[in-house]
Amino acid sequence: MRTPARLALATAAALAFAPATGARSDDVPRASVAPAFSGRYKFVLTVSRGCPAAMQVGPLTVTMSVAEAPVAQGSEVSGLPASDAQVPDDGRFVFLRQGDRLHGAFGSGEALGLVTSEGYLLWLRLMTDGTATATGARSRASGTAFGEVDLGLASDPAAESANCKYALEHQWALDPM
Repeated sequence: MRTPARLALATAAALAFAPATGARSDDVPRASVAPAFSGRYKFVLTVSRGCPAAMQVGPLTVTMSVAEAPVAQGSEVSGLPASDAQVPDDGRFVFLRQGDRLHGAFGSGEALGLVTSEGYLLWLRLMTDGTATATGARSRASGTAFGEVDLGLASDPAAESANCKYALEHQWALDPM
């Protein structure tokens, strides 16, 4: 008869050395082929087709200052608005980068939002997943996002904005400038 201590030890050993079921070889982050993010980038958002028609205005772009720094689990890619007309509290993103995978949040301030190059005010509360790739000497990223997007006119901030909550198919890209 096994004692509880021996049973616990045997169970722990079996779990530690058991082959992973359902794991794929691409589940493990590989070394990155894309260089570190640094400098000015265009954050490009295409809202989900599940959002109201008033929000289907094409890609929305915001110029961001982007930097990457090492952290314990990989590196952290962060971005703030690059326009002199905006302050960092207007919006920011922070992505954890493991190899060429990116995952993180992008949010904007409730009061002001981000002014897009197309003349809209953009408020975001998104969770993102994406992949970094090399484009020449700089990195580029793209992926999907889910969460809330509000869209208004920069020329009339008091006007009613269009809102899209809980959409799962937003598309985003981070393109070097």
